[in-house]
Amino acid sequence: MSLSSCKTTSVMVPGEKKVRVQQMYSEYYSIAEEYFKLENYSKAIEFYEFAMKDRALHDAAYYKIGQCYAKNKQYDKAYSVFNTILRKDPENKSLKNTLAYLTAMNGNVEEAAELYKQILASDPDNVETLVNYVSVLIILKDYETAKINLSYLEKKYPSTAQIAPLKENLEKIKDSQTSDK
Repeated sequence: MSLSSCKTTSVMVPGEKKVRVQQMYSEYYSIAEEYFKLENYSKAIEFYEFAMKDRALHDAAYYKIGQCYAKNKQYDKAYSVFNTILRKDPENKSLKNTLAYLTAMNGNVEEAAELYKQILASDPDNVETLVNYVSVLIILKDYETAKINLSYLEKKYPSTAQIAPLKENLEKIKDSQTSDK
């Protein structure tokens, strides 16, 4: 009686297919990351969408798709993605900030100001939020509220790089208002 060897490669080891599939999705994600680094966001989205089919990578890939849309200035699509993610994690301040930013970039400046105001109510020392809130207030010509928030920002975080340009902006506006009189 003769037995064949265990060297056969045609038989898959139990669980091997699952491992190979997970590796494939991880590769898709890695490829997407490289396209993201190269700023080829359309191609990155394509590979993030492949990676999303893996449950373990789904949320991270979906978040990156939102970032790609934002980088491509497709703010409405980015808003939709981040809004969906925020529903799963409603206390995430970073996602709330991102939505406020995308709202402003979509031209809904009044709504963005309200969102920033809500974020600051629960997190008054968020520098990024303060800077963006002041910027939006300037766009809305609410100069007094902008000055108050800029003053707070300057006192609390004097080394913030955006303070000088915001102050300059407000000074120009003040000067133009005085010369109009």
